[in-house]
Amino acid sequence: MAETNDESTKQATGETCPVCGVTILGDEVRFSSGSPGTRARLYARVCQYAQDRGCINKDPSQIGQVSQEDGYTEGEDVKLSGG
Repeated sequence: MAETNDESTKQATGETCPVCGVTILGDEVRFSSGSPGTRARLYARVCQYAQDRGCINKDPSQIGQVSQEDGYTEGEDVKLSGG
């Protein structure tokens, strides 16, 4: 029963990741700047590369389906002159 109360508290007050500093409030991820995102977007952009055991966004059942749009897209190559 204590785990249920702990989960309820996390959902209501949020949880801050000691590795990257984001706040996860339920399914909403609040980054230090920009619009809120999802656990899938956080995983695609940060967590999959974090090798720290303290990362709080490693549970696939909470992350859900990661889509191509969740990651960064590659831009066009920048052509530099003179080199």
